[in-house]
Amino acid sequence: MSPWALNRFVHEVSRGAIFGYPTDTVWGLGCHPLIASSVSRILQIKNRSPDKGLILLSSRIEYCSDYLGAGTGELESIRLPGEQPTTWLVAASEFCPPWIHGIYPTVGIRITSHPLIESICDGLQAPIVSTSANRSGKATARTSFQMRKQFGSELDFIVNGFATGSHQPSEIKSLASGTILRTRS
Repeated sequence: MSPWALNRFVHEVSRGAIFGYPTDTVWGLGCHPLIASSVSRILQIKNRSPDKGLILLSSRIEYCSDYLGAGTGELESIRLPGEQPTTWLVAASEFCPPWIHGIYPTVGIRITSHPLIESICDGLQAPIVSTSANRSGKATARTSFQMRKQFGSELDFIVNGFATGSHQPSEIKSLASGTILRTRS
C-alpha cells in the first residue's frame, strides 16, 4: 500500500470505516476498537453475538495497554520471533469496552509482525479489531476475491494482500495459566 493510500485508509478507519484484510493467520474483518458503531456493523455482518467478544490485533503491546488489566507485566514475552501466531487471553481493564471483551473478564490480544498490520496499527497508534472474515457458521474468506464475493459493499475497504500464515495453526492461550484453550488450522 502506498504511503498516500495508507494515510487515507488510516484516516477513514479512525473515522469509523470497517475493512477486510489479510492477517498472520487468515483473512479478517477489522475496525478501530474504540468506535462502537464500527464494531456493531462487523457483528451485524457476521451475525455474531456481542457476548463472544473480539480479538485485538496489534504490532506493539503498547497499543493494547489501555485494554489490559493489572498483573500484565509479563506481556513483553508473549510473542517471540518465529513463534506460531498466538492469541493471548489477558485480564481486561476497567476501560476495555464491553463490545471488545463481551461477557468475559478477559480480552484476546495477538501481537503480529505482519507488515500490513504493522503499518495500519502504527498509523492508528492503536490495535485493530480482528475477527475471521466469515458469516457465523460459514467458511472463512481466504482471498480478496472471496472477500468481495461474500461481503461486497458491506465493507468500506478490502485491503489486497496475502494471509501470511494461512497454513499455520493459531492458538488461543490463557496468559494467567499458560493453558492452550484452542488450536485451529
